[in-house]
Amino acid sequence: MAIGVEVTTSLRSGPSNPGVRSGRFHIAGLTAKGPTGKAVIVRSLAQFLATFGDRTSYNTAMFDTARLFFEEGGSELVVTRVVGPAATKGSLTLKDTLAVNTLKIEAINPGASSSALTAEVKVSGATFELIISEGSTVISRFTGMTSPLDVVSAAATNPYVKITSLGSASAAPANNPAVLAPTALTAGTDDRASVTAAVVVAALDNAGTLAEGGAVAAPGYTVATIGALLAAHAKANNKIAILSPGVGTTQAEAVASAAALTVTSNNDAAGIFWPSVIIPDGAGTRSVGPEGYVAAVRAKAHRDVGFWKVPAGDTARMRWATGTDVQLDVAGNNLLSNSYVNGIVTTGTNTRLYGYASMSADRENLGLLTARDALNNLALQIDAALEPYVFSVLDGRKHLLGQVEGAVIGVVDPIAKRNGFYALTIDGEEIDPGYRVVVDESINTVTSASNNTVLVSVTVRLSPTAQLIQAEIIKVPLAAAV
Repeated sequence: MAIGVEVTTSLRSGPSNPGVRSGRFHIAGLTAKGPTGKAVIVRSLAQFLATFGDRTSYNTAMFDTARLFFEEGGSELVVTRVVGPAATKGSLTLKDTLAVNTLKIEAINPGASSSALTAEVKVSGATFELIISEGSTVISRFTGMTSPLDVVSAAATNPYVKITSLGSASAAPANNPAVLAPTALTAGTDDRASVTAAVVVAALDNAGTLAEGGAVAAPGYTVATIGALLAAHAKANNKIAILSPGVGTTQAEAVASAAALTVTSNNDAAGIFWPSVIIPDGAGTRSVGPEGYVAAVRAKAHRDVGFWKVPAGDTARMRWATGTDVQLDVAGNNLLSNSYVNGIVTTGTNTRLYGYASMSADRENLGLLTARDALNNLALQIDAALEPYVFSVLDGRKHLLGQVEGAVIGVVDPIAKRNGFYALTIDGEEIDPGYRVVVDESINTVTSASNNTVLVSVTVRLSPTAQLIQAEIIKVPLAAAV
């Protein structure tokens, strides 16, 4: 047994600072392996590799987007693996000591990665040991098993394999599995040929509330193929959708993609970003959609300032990606902004996100994605603050109303103090903090109380963003006053 101090060193990809919940980035698509039917939070590229596997020929968009997100400063990635409806799981049938089928070992998750799993059986007298390995690493070991049902019970919650008794008719203990050298499970399939945009968006729902308040994207899918579906998902699930016209598209194609999605009141949760981003790839580079970069600078803005901060401009400088596949200047970006496409602009040696427009028809109130972001996260925070008061006694002395009001003010007042709301002042004196919380008798009447209901009204004035700064330089004659 070791005694003393052991110090190890390691390399880490991406930032070491923790993120905030609102900065989460939800992606869905094909991966080399991993769980299906749910979403998983990963906080580093190493975690992504361990859970969902490496880049393959069919999942480059997902892998590169995950890597870009972490390398550019993102902290929490919510990943949904998507498979087709006919996906299958690899398996292996074990025979007992009389060569009769006795146990079936099936991979928990579908796909070809099951062929990396092996099963080994060692027998010692009336007991046996079943060892499950992935490559050269033992991931599960069931020791001292006395019967097929014994190992079925022991593996009931195993995250890698499901073990089923095949009901061997051999008399115990002959129905126990025979000695078996390490043997691979068959390869399952992910039925990726059947995966469509609709299948991807449907799979996003498996995350439940895990990514609420965050951003969502479907790497590899364009505005044309998934824009309307992803925008609807985002709106229904308190997220914002980050969309791309596609890798290698032109400025004209980016504008056309925005026109096809259309500016509607239902699209205030969706934004289009262009052009694609160039990332290092060994000795060379490769192009990837901008979603991972946009989500990363959004996550940093939420962490450093708050969910009301537009993640564009100088704070959005690229830190790892080397630029964009099309050089976009400020003049070109202004043309894009007329179509509500958000450009990634290069000036000198700096490349930055230079827009954060939504596709909403209500330009005054919801023209920037931060408006939807703020409303989403305010709703979630107020919901969490009020949940403890559900089923409290609604007393006639209004004590509960006062507690509810205090809980909501506890959410909005810190935001106001950090300039998330637009305060009104006269001669330097604040006359309106930018929010109003009403929980009094003006809305909580005897009728509402008889319905066992507490009514809360929260009004906020979100702080605008300085998208344009206009400066005028005036030349005067030598003798003129300045």
